[in-house]
Amino acid sequence: MKDDAGSIKILCYLGIFILLLFIILPPLFRVIFKEEEPSSPQPSLPTIMNLSCNKTEDFVDYKILTNIDANYYEEKIHDATFRYEVQSVEGALPEDTILLEEYEQFKLINNVDFEENGNVYIIKIDYSKNDFSNVSSLSNHQKVIAEQLDYYTNNAFQCTTTRVQ
Repeated sequence: MKDDAGSIKILCYLGIFILLLFIILPPLFRVIFKEEEPSSPQPSLPTIMNLSCNKTEDFVDYKILTNIDANYYEEKIHDATFRYEVQSVEGALPEDTILLEEYEQFKLINNVDFEENGNVYIIKIDYSKNDFSNVSSLSNHQKVIAEQLDYYTNNAFQCTTTRVQ
């Protein structure tokens, strides 16, 4: 009889242990193996990139710093700002007017904003409001961002791209 009582005790302990496992393991598994919630499709945001390029051209008496800051919406140009700054190398700038060829070409285009402040010349072009596809002097500035980056780097500009959104 002692043998039967010992085996019944072992079976009881084994049953209690199995019941405890059934009680403890499911919540533990729910915490460890979380079920992924079905993700609701989020609206895809448009890609907005910024291309910023700089170039310094050194001449005998002066240098021209060119900064180009362009924003691209879905890989196509949206707006651009061209900034030219003429700085003297030693002393005063030459008395002759320094001709900025690209700036003079931009002056011939309608719907382009210009600012002149001393030796700083700023051009603002909003491609989203105006169609410049027929303007030959802007043909180098209406490309997708990858082509525009290649164009500027091939023309000795130092460029960086930044994702805005």
